[in-house]
Amino acid sequence: MQASFGEIQKIVDHIETNFDREITAHEIELLSHYSYRNFQRVFFKIFNETVSGFQKRLKLENSYKKLIYTEDKISEIAWQVGYDNIQSFSKAFKKQFSVSPVEARKQKQDVFRQFIENGSPNLKFEIKYKDEVIVYCKFIKTKDYHNAEIDALWKEIEPEDEIFESAYGIIHDQPLITNRFHCRYGAAVTYDNDLKGFLKKEIFGRKYVKFTHYGLYEHILGTYRSFYRFWLSEQSLLLDNSDVIEEYTETESGEKVTHIYFPLYE
Repeated sequence: MQASFGEIQKIVDHIETNFDREITAHEIELLSHYSYRNFQRVFFKIFNETVSGFQKRLKLENSYKKLIYTEDKISEIAWQVGYDNIQSFSKAFKKQFSVSPVEARKQKQDVFRQFIENGSPNLKFEIKYKDEVIVYCKFIKTKDYHNAEIDALWKEIEPEDEIFESAYGIIHDQPLITNRFHCRYGAAVTYDNDLKGFLKKEIFGRKYVKFTHYGLYEHILGTYRSFYRFWLSEQSLLLDNSDVIEEYTETESGEKVTHIYFPLYE
């Protein structure tokens, strides 16, 4: 089987959108136009896990985010991510993370403690609604959101002069929860026509807490640390488990600016 990464990503995007329900082999065959067995081989070669294993991991990682980002009842979270009962959810969760859902919620400060210990408490932010934007994306798996791999992806997309009106980064995973080798990053651009080899999708279309990083992208972790320090102290600010979006721009003087949008729980 020969398949481009773009074709695989289309199926991955479908699985991500529907992680909370069973996706059948027949459904994947219709979407990919390949046998499920052959698709599984290609998927495993690219992602180093089976389709079912990938979907199960998405369920549990999204539930972990809901546990620490929201105040929803654990039984409701189990149902939201596709488990019929809290017993099977709790068993799967503990097997994946070595703590129970109850313990994970109680220990949410511990998840961030090591990451934020050197962060600055000063942070300017705003709450705003962002209209939907249609973008064209390419995705990579990147260990711990490694900057060199992200830079290489952008150089592949825009090797010379900037040709796209807007540029965004799609942060699929919470690296303090997701295994460092499974983190996924999407480079997204706006364009007037369809782009071959890119996945077309919508981003935004909801309310966000927005904060800004000034300067080189390689120093952006410091700004994320500041945000998490602020968020942990602001108990009323509930977050959603969907993608974090980075918007890349620059000032009139040429300083690099990254606006970071964390989705708010609605």
